[in-house]
Amino acid sequence: MKSLNPLSRCPSPRTAQSGFSLVELMVAVTIGLFITLGLSQIFINMYSTSQSQSSLSQYQENQRLALVMLMNTVELTGYTAGIPTSLTPAVTALPAVTNADTSTFTPGAGIVGTGAGTGTGSTSDTLNVYFQSAGSNLDQIINCQGGSASASTTTTFINSFSINANNQLVCTVTTNGGAPSSALVLANNVTSMSIMYGVDTTNSKTTNAYLTAADVTTGAMWMNIRTVQVTLNFCTANVLNPAAAYTSTCPTTPWVQTINLMSKT
Repeated sequence: MKSLNPLSRCPSPRTAQSGFSLVELMVAVTIGLFITLGLSQIFINMYSTSQSQSSLSQYQENQRLALVMLMNTVELTGYTAGIPTSLTPAVTALPAVTNADTSTFTPGAGIVGTGAGTGTGSTSDTLNVYFQSAGSNLDQIINCQGGSASASTTTTFINSFSINANNQLVCTVTTNGGAPSSALVLANNVTSMSIMYGVDTTNSKTTNAYLTAADVTTGAMWMNIRTVQVTLNFCTANVLNPAAAYTSTCPTTPWVQTINLMSKT
């Protein structure tokens, strides 16, 4: 019988296995943290940029809506009840009225304002627009607050635009000679509003001069107004944060709109 080699009974040595040392693990964790922090910062920056762009877009949209409402209202200056294409001002339909800003409409003119274009904040220029609606399907015009005449009811509206003590562009509506409505805020952070009136001084049916309200009143030329140029100066320091406190020294961005009066086209 063959004898067994004693050495053959000894187990084979196992293959050596290596792993991460504590130092290597700490280095890996540190690198991972740096990568995570970098990605987090990128995400925060992208989110902040997105929010800023969204706020800016909303801010600009609010400005556009304010100007659209103002433009649509001013275009109807002197309108009297009837089919919208018939815009001949009627003295009897739009009699003289004294407004809250102490200005008085010239009978039939449909527009009047105050100021010399130099005021700021609540001392800015003011603008009043007078028109009439019959409350019919052919004549369903709206005032500066979005209201309209009741069905088959002839109604006069005085739309008054101004800047209040909180530097907001607001409009009020006086219906059928009653008390003015509560003010509706159209835009915030308005540093000033200045208004120039395009006047036909020679009765040539064309605008040949732009004058302030003070000059138009002095020259008794409210019946000669053909266009209105409105300049709103917005505080740009609050563009990305409209809720921030208003400052009178902030840089401004002007929005200028020239509006043709439909009754004079």
